[in-house]
Amino acid sequence: MPPPPPSMLMEELLEEVFFRLLPDEPAWLVRASAVCKPWRSILADPVFRRRYREFHGTPPVLGLFEKLSPRLVPIPAFFPAQTYHPDWAAMDCRHGRALFCQFGETRDLIVLDPLTGRQCQVPSPPHYPVYFSAAVLCAAQGCDHHNCQAGHFRVVMCPSKLEGVTLGWMYSSETRLWTELTSDIHPTADYYSVSAMPSILVGDAVYFNVDAVIECQLGTLCFSMFEKPTDDNGTLMMVEDDVLGFAAVVDVTLTLWSREAGPEGAMGWIKLRVIDLKTLLPNVALFIPSALVINGYAEGTQVIFVRTSVGCYMVDLKLGRSRKVSYHGRKSFPYTSFYIPAMEAASPGQGQ
Repeated sequence: MPPPPPSMLMEELLEEVFFRLLPDEPAWLVRASAVCKPWRSILADPVFRRRYREFHGTPPVLGLFEKLSPRLVPIPAFFPAQTYHPDWAAMDCRHGRALFCQFGETRDLIVLDPLTGRQCQVPSPPHYPVYFSAAVLCAAQGCDHHNCQAGHFRVVMCPSKLEGVTLGWMYSSETRLWTELTSDIHPTADYYSVSAMPSILVGDAVYFNVDAVIECQLGTLCFSMFEKPTDDNGTLMMVEDDVLGFAAVVDVTLTLWSREAGPEGAMGWIKLRVIDLKTLLPNVALFIPSALVINGYAEGTQVIFVRTSVGCYMVDLKLGRSRKVSYHGRKSFPYTSFYIPAMEAASPGQGQ
């Protein structure tokens, strides 16, 4: 009988196997960690966890928060149990964090790490708007955002109703202060939108999808505004080469635009791609074409969420496939992150 392979070789082989467990099915890693202590030790090793995130690159979509709801709708079969907060309303998700508005006497904001339950309370700004949208993002420069949930963050608040001058604010968890943002929007301009509209981070700017597109440059702390490519209900997204894009549905056709510089150097919308949703959605979802609306986008991916008459579908434009994820049709804030159980997590509710 040949001698058993060295333990170091076995560990390296196991790591290669674990690397290939897909992150969008975290139950596989959880089950592997429950097999024995040596396997849990491999999964808990900081070097393995870093290499696993680097190997897969883009964090998977683990769930979504529906607009003004406190509940996370999990997409994989397994997801850690969540604490229910009936007085919280979802506002945004980004970089492993979820942002909520807390209804009550203070109306403070809450930044939550859904995997660990860690939360940070953000005091309301000096001039609290009645209607507003907000974005949460990592504050670290050059971060890959694979595991930065415990670090400093920023919150950008954009009022949803403009009367004369836009009053925008940015909060820093490092200074614990709000900074007022300046506006390049003409005083006679006017727009209106309900609260908690989705936003997207492209480069060094946050864009809010209201009646128009509101751009907040993080470097200059300045707001500006420009028109959408269509009046149809759609969503901001990131297209090729990390360029700002827009997606909207007309009948059963999905149209994508990108915002690029024209021949004269002026920025404008260019039609990029047209997709027949009949190739992506089941027939039952297409029964009422007027019900088709894009209600979410997973930042950094080619995954959109489409509301239909029978529920919400997650559509991967890159892979050309879809799956039903919710029976509701509200605006959605997709939550993306890696879930790798820690060594002490003999029960699946622990770890990150």
